[in-house]
Amino acid sequence: MTSRTLPAPLSLCLAAALATALTTVVAPAAPAAPALPGDTPVSADGRVGGTPVPAAHPPSAGSTGTGNPADARGVRPVTGAGPRVVAPDEQSTASIIAPDERTRVNPTTVYPARANVYFTYTKPNGATSWCTGWLYAANAVATAGHCVHSGGPSGGWNTNFTVHPGRNGTTSPYGSCGTSAVHSVTGWVQDASVEYDYAGLKLDCTIGTTTGWYGMNWAATPTVGTPVTSAGYPQDKPSATQWTTTSAISAVHTRQLAYHLDTTGGQSGSPVHHVGCSTYCADAVHAYGYGDHNRGTRITEAAFTNLHNWKL
Repeated sequence: MTSRTLPAPLSLCLAAALATALTTVVAPAAPAAPALPGDTPVSADGRVGGTPVPAAHPPSAGSTGTGNPADARGVRPVTGAGPRVVAPDEQSTASIIAPDERTRVNPTTVYPARANVYFTYTKPNGATSWCTGWLYAANAVATAGHCVHSGGPSGGWNTNFTVHPGRNGTTSPYGSCGTSAVHSVTGWVQDASVEYDYAGLKLDCTIGTTTGWYGMNWAATPTVGTPVTSAGYPQDKPSATQWTTTSAISAVHTRQLAYHLDTTGGQSGSPVHHVGCSTYCADAVHAYGYGDHNRGTRITEAAFTNLHNWKL
C-alpha cells in the first residue's frame, strides 16, 4: 500500500482550520423578548403599548345625561330593524341560576338603561354578530375583549362596529354611532386569557352626553355579598331587547368577579355595577357563564387606566 504525504503548506492550512474549529465558541442565542404584561394596550390599527396617560383619581363619576338627543354630536339616525345578525358572541355560555330572574327593561329611555348599548359587528369570517357594552364617557364604550377580537395569536379583529345606545327591539331611540378606534389588551389579543377579557370602543359621536354613563372605582375592592346588577341583550329573548337582573357577588378573584346574575350569550360586555360614583359604579365587565355562576373581568387599576386613556 502506497502512503501519500500532503504538501507542507496544505498540511499547515488544514491544521490551522481544525484548531480554529475546535476552539471557536458558538455565540449563545439572543434571549427571547420578555412577554408583555397582560394589561398592555393593543389596538385594531396595530398599535401596541404607547405612552401612558395618568388616569384621573378614582372614582370616576357617572352621569345621568341630559336626555336630549340634540346635545350629542355625530349621531346617525336609524331607520328599520338594522342588519341581520346570525348569532351573538360565542364565548359566553348560558348560565341561568334557577329561577331565571331577568326582567325586561322597557322603556330603555331612562338612565341607566339608555347607557347600555347593543352593538353589531362583522367577524373575520364575514358573519354579523352582536354584544352588549356600556358607556363610561360621552364618547367611549366598555365591553368584553372577545366582542372585539377572537383571542390569541390565531384570532382576528372584528370590524364594522355599529353602536345603538338603549336599543329596544326594532327601535334605536338615540340613533347609532360608529367607532374611531377599537382597543383591547395583549392578555386577550395575544394570549386569550379570560382574566384579561375586556375592551374599549372609542365612538365617533358624543351620545353619552345625552344618555349618561357609568362611573368606575377600582380602589374600592368589591366584597362577597355586595348586591350587583347587570343589564344586556340576551340571545334567548326577543331580538335586541334589554333585560336586567340583580344578585350578589359570590367570590372575588384578583382579576375576576363571580356572581349569580342570570345571563346568556349576547350579554357579554354588560356592566356589573352597584350604586355609587354619583350614579352607578361599574365593578366588572361581564364575560363568561360557568353553569353554577357567572364571571366578569374586574375593573382593576390597570383596566381603569386603559379605559380612561382609550376615551382620549
